Amino acid sequence: MTFADKQLEAFKEFLRRTRAPITSPTYLEAIQFVRKFPRALTTEEREELRMLFRQAFQDQEVQILQPPNPFEALIPKKGFFRKYYEYTYNTEPPTVFHFLCAYTILGATMGRRIYFDKGIYKVYPNTAALLIAPTGKCRKTSATNTALSLLRETSVPIFSDRITPEALTQALAEQCEKAGESVGLLYAPELAVFLGKQRYLEGLVPLLTSLFDAPDYWASRTIGRGETKLKDVALSFLGASTLDWFLEAVPHEVYTGGFISRLLIVAQEDTDRLIALPPRPAGHVFEGLREDLLELERVKGEVLLPKIAEEWYTAWYARHHKRVSLNEKQAGYMERKPDHMLRMAMLLALGERGMLEIRDTDFEQALNILDWLEGTHCAFFEAISLTPVHRVILDKIRRAGGRIHHSRLLRLVQFHVSAHNFREAIETLIQAELVREIRTPVEHVYELVVDEKEDT
Repeated sequence: MTFADKQLEAFKEFLRRTRAPITSPTYLEAIQFVRKFPRALTTEEREELRMLFRQAFQDQEVQILQPPNPFEALIPKKGFFRKYYEYTYNTEPPTVFHFLCAYTILGATMGRRIYFDKGIYKVYPNTAALLIAPTGKCRKTSATNTALSLLRETSVPIFSDRITPEALTQALAEQCEKAGESVGLLYAPELAVFLGKQRYLEGLVPLLTSLFDAPDYWASRTIGRGETKLKDVALSFLGASTLDWFLEAVPHEVYTGGFISRLLIVAQEDTDRLIALPPRPAGHVFEGLREDLLELERVKGEVLLPKIAEEWYTAWYARHHKRVSLNEKQAGYMERKPDHMLRMAMLLALGERGMLEIRDTDFEQALNILDWLEGTHCAFFEAISLTPVHRVILDKIRRAGGRIHHSRLLRLVQFHVSAHNFREAIETLIQAELVREIRTPVEHVYELVVDEKEDT
């Protein structure tokens, strides 16, 4: 039993003996203990504490005990990702944001050190991830900065701020001369600014699309710099944006050239955590994560599949390719999902066991995580597929709880679209099976259509 476990058992015994009102100093002290507890509480521990708080203080709500969030069950029970979850537990960014940031920095750390051989090419663990959320709502920058502070403890270079295609290739070329390989992580705290439509950024999107595939050799020639050569490329990427900025400011080639399909995207409207006074993270936990990352950085070699894992992946692959993507913008991602799956499974196995062997359970866990992320994609891919008018109408219906009366919707969108154009826009949404129109003698309403199709 760890010291934290012993503290928790003593605290539970204290609660069993306590009977006091919630206005008492004892209640505040108990709340502070839970706030500053050095690791994340399990679902079972939370429920037991909730019951004990009710008995001790007649507190029916116990607001300080965060409710279980749906992503928590997908995090490995031990290893690097569990430790990172516990380190970031008392912070406000959504759990899934922290996980994807940890996943990205682990992939960046491994670079080309490990790989899965698919015959004509190799899958490396370098990862490109994008966090989508409203401004200030989900603490995107806090989540990325926490991960980057840990990555800076390794030898992986971080390229950030606005960077031209020429500057990026030059930085990777210098890294190649220094370390023998063109590796690093590119950080874009606001993707719309990073990829903006300015002339000097032309060519950045196709360049990144090419480099995300980790080519063995890449070269280009410019008038000013001559020929730039890269070898053994493994570029990771961590970006963030609001949906509105993304839609308005990124160049059109982001949608059409395969860039989006190479990203792992998670979109959140709100956070599953609400912590008014977050305690300082435990320093020894950070040191433990740092040591784990440096230890994993030494691992090299080919990732292998035991027979049972190979059979699992083969069967899933056949089922996956029978699926038809309902959104053409998402189709490219679904085509690349098998490689996302391999990348996710190899990093889960490495983070949990430090092994270069993917088990069938790793594939199952990877699939559950990817499916969960895809569940957040719907609004994102829907938004980039529609016109601004369509997006406004859908947003108004969504904000009304998914069902709204015709006259009210017209009032809400009157400054965005005329009544005639509204009819055309709503018909498009109905034909696309995004909205359902219900007319009866007593009401005329619109409802969002919930997609109930499952990946079988």
